[in-house]
Amino acid sequence: MQIVQLLTSYAAGRRDFGGVDFREAWMPGLKLSHAALQGADLTGSNLSHSLLQAADFSRAMLWRANLTHSQLHRARFERATLIRCQLQSSDIREGNFVEADLRLVDLRQANLSGANFQNAQLCYANLMAANLRGIDFRTADLTGADLTGADLTDCHFTRSQSVALKLTESVTAELGQSVAV
Repeated sequence: MQIVQLLTSYAAGRRDFGGVDFREAWMPGLKLSHAALQGADLTGSNLSHSLLQAADFSRAMLWRANLTHSQLHRARFERATLIRCQLQSSDIREGNFVEADLRLVDLRQANLSGANFQNAQLCYANLMAANLRGIDFRTADLTGADLTGADLTDCHFTRSQSVALKLTESVTAELGQSVAV
């Protein structure tokens, strides 16, 4: 499927684009809210400044994709591969990242409040200055993640995560965070 075909189909009411192959595609500013892109290959694609609210990227390949400054509120990324994905300054509130692979992802200044990272891989993720309010990270792998300047209000971490991330009990208590054993 060509990009023009995708846009024409979307305008005609189609929402299911599961399995499409748009590797290295140049599509900044794309408007595909509520689109079903399960299993799509978007490796290295540029989708910056796109409107993709409530889009379903479950099991999609987003390795090295550029989604900076995109609107992804309530988007689904279950079991998706987002290794080295660029999501800086994106709005991903209430996003679903269950079992997603987000190793080396760049989420600087992203709004992720209320997102679900159950069993997600966030190894060496850049979460600097991100809004992480209300996220339960207890089952996520945060090895080497950088949370410098992130809003951790009402976040939940295991004791070992708190130690590894250098979150002191006084800081977690001050922010209203739960540090589970």
